[in-house]
Amino acid sequence: MLTLLLSVLLAQVSTDLDAALDALAAVKPGDGAAYETARERVLAFGKIAIPALAERAAPDRWTEAGWVRATEACRLRLAQPELAEAVDRPAGLDPTKYRLFRRPEPMCLPELAHRGADAVPLLLERWRWTFDRHGFSEGEAGDREREVFRRAILAAPGRAADARARHFLAETLGSATLADGWRQEAAVSLGMTGGLAALPKITAVLDDGSQPAAVREACARALGRIADPAALDAIRARIEAEKDVQTRRSFFDGLGILGSAWGWRSRGKASAATADRVRAGCADLLVQMLRQAPEESESIGRALGMTAWPASLKAVEALAADGSASAEARTAASAILPGLRKTLSRR
Repeated sequence: MLTLLLSVLLAQVSTDLDAALDALAAVKPGDGAAYETARERVLAFGKIAIPALAERAAPDRWTEAGWVRATEACRLRLAQPELAEAVDRPAGLDPTKYRLFRRPEPMCLPELAHRGADAVPLLLERWRWTFDRHGFSEGEAGDREREVFRRAILAAPGRAADARARHFLAETLGSATLADGWRQEAAVSLGMTGGLAALPKITAVLDDGSQPAAVREACARALGRIADPAALDAIRARIEAEKDVQTRRSFFDGLGILGSAWGWRSRGKASAATADRVRAGCADLLVQMLRQAPEESESIGRALGMTAWPASLKAVEALAADGSASAEARTAASAILPGLRKTLSRR
């Protein structure tokens, strides 16, 4: 009888909790006061609700439509109140602390990134509902604090490689009404968190000529954060036709990141075959572009140094001596050879 009664009570608690969570998720973005009131109703269930909140915050619940149901932020507030307090009030935004430095500027990304993935749900909650509830300074100082906080919220998921944030980041990237700088941060962070699923989101913005140049440029860099041959294919399909100088330069940066010797080594032996394929492809494309765009030798040389693909040295040497190449291409190849030789000799 007692077991039956307990089951009935738990079922009722679960039903009531879901109703409270639905009300929380339905709060209009930016309505911080209403959100905090609705959140208190969820937190009032106490620590007994932690397992249920954890179940409702499982990775498969972080869908395009479901991520706004902020169960994980509530769970963290109950299970790790010290963490929630630290994320809510980053020390780097406290003027009494950052004004002690020689150059008094707010900065909070390092401390938020140090908190790891656990900070991410709390930061998404802050962005969507309670950003303006933070106690910022007055005037220009407050404007700087807001901008630093915004950018940190967008960058932190990428630092933590937290895939749960991918739908939030895609939504931010696709929001034309938001500041270009925020969308740039969202693009790069999406590449770091979204994997192959992020590729269509990023290329859709990149291929839209009506998008601001700064946002397209960030999308070109973001492709380098998707560690898959499909990202190389996406760059290869676009780089030659790209007319914007900065966006094309960002493709070079993206190739360097995508083909990074250090990056692939950090992924372990299981990725060795893919690593060789991607690194070789990035290096080949960079040498090809050195022939076609020798004026970009600095960016291309830097990217080749990051890939550190052994065969690239012979390819650049061959270009430097190729009588059928333009004089500019031969000169550019000769110019980057010393640096490339030095980089490869260290490996």
